[in-house]
Amino acid sequence: MDARMLIAQGIGTIATIIAIWAYQCKDTKKLYLMQFFSNLGFTLHYLVLGAATGLLLNGMGTVRLVMLSFVKGKWARSNAAMWALMGVMVLCTVITWNGWLSLLPALAQVLSTPLYFRRSGKLLRYGQLFFMSPCWLIYNIFNYSIPGAVTDLMNITSVVVSLIRFKGQLDKPEESKGESI
Repeated sequence: MDARMLIAQGIGTIATIIAIWAYQCKDTKKLYLMQFFSNLGFTLHYLVLGAATGLLLNGMGTVRLVMLSFVKGKWARSNAAMWALMGVMVLCTVITWNGWLSLLPALAQVLSTPLYFRRSGKLLRYGQLFFMSPCWLIYNIFNYSIPGAVTDLMNITSVVVSLIRFKGQLDKPEESKGESI
């Protein structure tokens, strides 16, 4: 493994640690914040790795989290903003097209966007379990992203643990924040 690959794997490992913690957050805003930092780390990881589709789509995932978590105003959570974001994700995929492999992170990011806009940690967890992590896992294996593949396997495990741990609580709105997780 050359120095560039070692640096990429190191950056990805830090992003992995953050991603694992994310799904143990009961509060949706904390979940989004942890995913924001994990996405930033993986965006840098894919840059160093030279995986253009992963780079741009993780970058768009970061934009999505900023819109939903930090930007005030209805426009950031509107259907128009959601569709525009999904359109930009598709455009990023076209720009970085590298065969069928480019479809996998595109599917994960585009199809997960409505789940993020619903602001439901429960739906987000199920999306992570059934299509987001499986798509990214295959992409990561083919791009030699060891931390990415480990993250996806750990995300799947972490989601299962959180679904068991929060069973019954995931359907109830949080009293202090008024949003469901």
